[in-house]
Amino acid sequence: MYRAEEDYIKNIYKLTVEKNKKIVKNNELAEVLGFTDQTVNEMIKKLVTKKLVSFIPYKGVSLTSKGLNESIRLVRNHRLWEVFLVNHLNYKWTEVHEEAEKLEHASSDLLIENLFKYLKQPVYCVHGNAIPNLDGSVAKTFDFSLSDCNPGDVFILKRVMDQPKLLKFLDEKNIRLYSILKIVGKDTFNGMIEISYLNETFYVSLIIADKLFGELES
Repeated sequence: MYRAEEDYIKNIYKLTVEKNKKIVKNNELAEVLGFTDQTVNEMIKKLVTKKLVSFIPYKGVSLTSKGLNESIRLVRNHRLWEVFLVNHLNYKWTEVHEEAEKLEHASSDLLIENLFKYLKQPVYCVHGNAIPNLDGSVAKTFDFSLSDCNPGDVFILKRVMDQPKLLKFLDEKNIRLYSILKIVGKDTFNGMIEISYLNETFYVSLIIADKLFGELES
């Protein structure tokens, strides 16, 4: 399988799991991958030929058993390497994606199993994404976003989108996974949410808030 094909099935898997969908629309893939609809349509045809995905006209694509198993392997490899790079080689969470992308393709099943044990069987990666087990089971995916909060809510950050500009913004504010953010105010008209954190109050756009996930403090 080519690297580009692997990237497609990985992203289909992520959209399926993280958004709890059975079918992913082609235009959703185009948006995530940054390609045109035509480019995505051509690749989907190739993946169908290789029996990696099933395509339903006017609805979208889903992974076949073959495609699902391969995507689980790749995503599992990637996220385990992210944990290793950050926890043992002192990489920043803004730096690990490209390195993990290379390592995921070059790792044998035995190496990954030994890495999993060495890391003490982590459940989540450094960005809060669940690390799938070989049987496809995953821990809870946190999908409640900061943008869904209301004034007075106390939000615990559990997962973030792995996007360089977003991670850099969080670094500037010293926000990490499990940071506790208090919602001071919300201006839906101007698309802003006011946050109190570490004795500082600041505004976050709802576009950014929509990429931060977690749960309310009970």
